Amino acid sequence: MAEEVPPLLRLPAELVQHILSFLNPFSLARVAQTCNALRTQSYDDRIWQPHVNEHSPTPILDSRPLKSFRELYVAHHPYWFLLRNQIWFADTFPNGKLVICRYDGNEGAIVAHAIVASRTSHTLQRWEKDLDVIIHSFDPYVGLNLERPVLRLGADSQKTDDQPNNFPSDRGYGQPSKYSKEVIMEMHAESGLFSSFMLCRAIPEAAMFDGIRAWPPLRFPATTRARNSTQDSYESAGHRPNALSEVSESNFRLRKWVEYNGRRSSPRLLDFTSPNGLAAALGLTGRTLTTTVSTNGDGGMSIRMPEDISTYATLPRSCYMPTAEKPWQGIYCGDYSGHGCEFIVVRQLTKDEAGPLPEGIDPLQGYFQGNDRPVLASNPDEDWSTQADSDREDAPTGRIEAIKLTGDINIPRGEHTFIAPDIGHAGLVRIADEEVFRGARIVRSAGHIAHHGFQMDEWMPSQLIMVSHDTLCQYWTSFGHMSYYRRVDLDALFNYSAADGGEAC
Repeated sequence: MAEEVPPLLRLPAELVQHILSFLNPFSLARVAQTCNALRTQSYDDRIWQPHVNEHSPTPILDSRPLKSFRELYVAHHPYWFLLRNQIWFADTFPNGKLVICRYDGNEGAIVAHAIVASRTSHTLQRWEKDLDVIIHSFDPYVGLNLERPVLRLGADSQKTDDQPNNFPSDRGYGQPSKYSKEVIMEMHAESGLFSSFMLCRAIPEAAMFDGIRAWPPLRFPATTRARNSTQDSYESAGHRPNALSEVSESNFRLRKWVEYNGRRSSPRLLDFTSPNGLAAALGLTGRTLTTTVSTNGDGGMSIRMPEDISTYATLPRSCYMPTAEKPWQGIYCGDYSGHGCEFIVVRQLTKDEAGPLPEGIDPLQGYFQGNDRPVLASNPDEDWSTQADSDREDAPTGRIEAIKLTGDINIPRGEHTFIAPDIGHAGLVRIADEEVFRGARIVRSAGHIAHHGFQMDEWMPSQLIMVSHDTLCQYWTSFGHMSYYRRVDLDALFNYSAADGGEAC
């Protein structure tokens, strides 16, 4: 007696594929294990290409160098969140690093490049309101460092297997799993610099408290945070995920180390298609591949310590994408004089979103409330009360907070650089009438300063000149100095290439 064909398999192939298109990748893997007919149907590129592009801001049209979109998805699971979140910033003290993650279709790799900026030629002019103040124009070149990628996960990237505690990337950690293993990225091996990629485990909400060493700091909005302080090189189970459900999609870590005596003896490598790997979970079977590279006569390559470990975090798009209600929100490149160009995120907060001001800013409350006469409050020939009354009608509202994504030896990454507590009528100093800023809104703000090493930090009265929705200028009144901030064109950076060589800002 012939076996009865299940009702699902009696349907036309087009209908079966349509049904399968509603399944997630792990459900498709389970379907593929039921029978040959469904395995063939569930492997179709028309089903898997949308799963790949769900994570990529730019459509991926070709699966090469892999044979199918299914293989491409498997090769980069669970790292697709790197592409989806795009913008990442590091906790490296004090400068940090801001990177953009993109897909390299030529090599089928997920690659992150550092965003870099430099000053271009500039002009000087004296400020009409105070001839002792010289305004330096600022029109930075912003691009990507394509020569030295920060991260590269190829379709064939291999993971360290369990190893003796001989090398930074070989150390054992609690309950090893495919999610706790490091991915070796020998991007600069010829120069003796090695690096590896690590997934992170998020800090449980119940363990969060003021003052916790976490990245990003609590002043940043974040879905999850990871610890950025460790006594064991982030080897313990509390730092590394052992299951997919424990993987933080808002953080990752990079480990770097240098070898001075030539190329290292590589650890045993776990093939991605091994029986206990992700490929098996998705229905792709293979054999275990272990590789050992011969060592030198002394039994191995020496490594000079210390190693460097950086924790990266992403920014929710809602905190840096401008909207009609929050037109000043965004990522800006700022002119920090002798420190060079630095990147900040400008957050425009409503009254409900704004939390308490930093503790050290309290002495400036009188200044914010207008009790102290603002510097150059208005044109001497103009009635201030008339100007203030006319401002009530169309004044913006809320607070502007600027936080450094990259920093310097005085104010490091992750710290506030300035705050304008009220950009509305209550914080208004004046509407600029001088030619260089004509029509700009000028509001009371507080600038953050400190000695080297972020010692003895304090807040000083300042003014924020809101030149346009793409340009801000911070007037450090006590210093008689102005700092420009220009919005970074993120779309230009996402499409940046060595061939165009154009500015992204």
